[in-house]
Amino acid sequence: LKPLQPPSSSLLLVMEKPAAFRLLPILVCSAVVLHVPWESEKRLNFIAVGQPVRDIRPTRMVQPTSASPRGRAPGLAHGFAVPMALAGAAAAFAARSQRARAQGRTACASGGDVGVVLLSAGVGKRMGASIPKQYIKLMGLEIALHSFDTFLDSSAAEIVVVCADEWQYVFKDHLAKRSADCEVKFTNGGNERQDSVRNGLAELTTPIAAIHDAARPLLTKEEFEKVVEDAREHDAALLAVRTKATIKQATGPKDSFVAATPKRKLLWEAHTPQVIRADLLRKGFEHAEKEGLEVTDDVSLVELLGEKVKLTEGEYTNIKVTTPEDIAVAETILKQRGFVAPSD
Repeated sequence: LKPLQPPSSSLLLVMEKPAAFRLLPILVCSAVVLHVPWESEKRLNFIAVGQPVRDIRPTRMVQPTSASPRGRAPGLAHGFAVPMALAGAAAAFAARSQRARAQGRTACASGGDVGVVLLSAGVGKRMGASIPKQYIKLMGLEIALHSFDTFLDSSAAEIVVVCADEWQYVFKDHLAKRSADCEVKFTNGGNERQDSVRNGLAELTTPIAAIHDAARPLLTKEEFEKVVEDAREHDAALLAVRTKATIKQATGPKDSFVAATPKRKLLWEAHTPQVIRADLLRKGFEHAEKEGLEVTDDVSLVELLGEKVKLTEGEYTNIKVTTPEDIAVAETILKQRGFVAPSD
C-alpha cells in the first residue's frame, strides 16, 4: 500500500500488483476500495479493475500537510485518479466470479497472459487398460491431475481441459479439494490430436497458448515458466531434450532399411508444453486446413508458416506415460522428488 495526498484533502492509497505492472502500459490489474478520512473528513473511493492505463489520469503529487494521520507524512507514490464509474466494474468482476463458481469453474484473479490447453481426451490403446491411461492412478492421483496441479500452481491465467464429458468430474472433484487462482474450462476432444488442440484453443482468451499432453505428469513448474518466457520472447517455443541415442531414418514407413543417419548433435526430442502466441497458432491452423496438412505436434503448424521456433531445454524426467513400464518409471521419479500420495 502506497499512500499519496492528491490536491484535494483526501488520502489516496494505491495498491499495485507487481506481476501485472511488468506488462505496463497494458493494464492495471488491482482491485481495491478504500475509504480514508482526512483532515476535512472528506473521503475518496479508489477502484481499479483491469482498467487500461490510458483511461487513468495521473495526479499531481504534493507534499503532505502536518495534519497527516498520526502526525506523520505518508510516503509519496505515483497516483491515479480513477473515474468513480469503475465501481461498476468491481461489482461486475464479483458477479462473474460468483457465476463461475456456480458453474463449477474457478474464477481467474491472476491477470496473466498465458492460458493452458490440457489434452486429456486420448484413449491410450498401448496401455492396455480398461480406461484411458490419463485416468489411471499414479501414486494415488490420476495421471492427468499431476500436470493439472502444476498448472494450477503456476502463473497460468486459465486452463482449458479437453476431455470427454464423462471424465470432467475427475478435475471438478479435484478442484473442490484445493484452491486455485485461475479459471478452468472444459471442452470436448476431436477425432485427431490436432482437432482437440483447436477445440481447446477456441476457448482460450489469453494472448499466449500452452499446449500440454495430460499423459506427461512429471512436468515441473520451473520447466513451464522457462518455456513460457522463451515463447514471450520468440513467439513460439517448446520443451525438448537433446537426443541421447543415434537415430536412423528409414527408406519408407514400412521399410526396414536405413536411408540416412542424421547428426545426433542436431537432434532434439520434442516434449510438451509447446507454447505459442495464440494468434500465430490460429494462423497456423488456418494454413494447415487450407493446404490439407496434418501434424503430430503444435509447433509444426508454426514451422509450416516459415516462422522460427525456440527449443527450450527441459528435463529427461518429463516422460510421456504410454506403457505399464512408464508408470513404474514415473512412480520412481515422484518418490525421488518426495511426492506424497493424497489421503482420501
